[in-house]
Amino acid sequence: MKTLIGLFTALLMGAGLVGVSAPPASAACSSYSGCVKTTTKASAPSKVAKGRKATVCGSVKAVASNATPRGSLRFTVTRKGGGYGFGKTIPFGGGKMCVVTSKLRKPGRYTVRVAYLPNQGSIFNPSSDSAGFKVKKKKR
Repeated sequence: MKTLIGLFTALLMGAGLVGVSAPPASAACSSYSGCVKTTTKASAPSKVAKGRKATVCGSVKAVASNATPRGSLRFTVTRKGGGYGFGKTIPFGGGKMCVVTSKLRKPGRYTVRVAYLPNQGSIFNPSSDSAGFKVKKKKR
């Protein structure tokens, strides 16, 4: 019986009448009605002295749910006008997570973007937020 089913399947596949495909992998919940929306909060100091490092933080909360989102937080710090880029991804298991940038050598306006990346197959939707800060020259 198994041989007959296998032969029949092979015959149909050879004729192009049966196709086997897996559903596309999705990094996040999108069409499922039970998806949980999230909000991400980015924070940074208002001013940092030139040559110092900045500590930037991020947190994620589920909207209308008491569940704790799990996944990763991707921190990206850039300087307006270019000349600086910093990125780091860390595992997120709840609470407030912080990273320390490399030394900020150029004065100007900087932006930190925090993106929440849910685990594969998670019920949580991705979200992101950004905050800005200034790097000032040292006073003499």
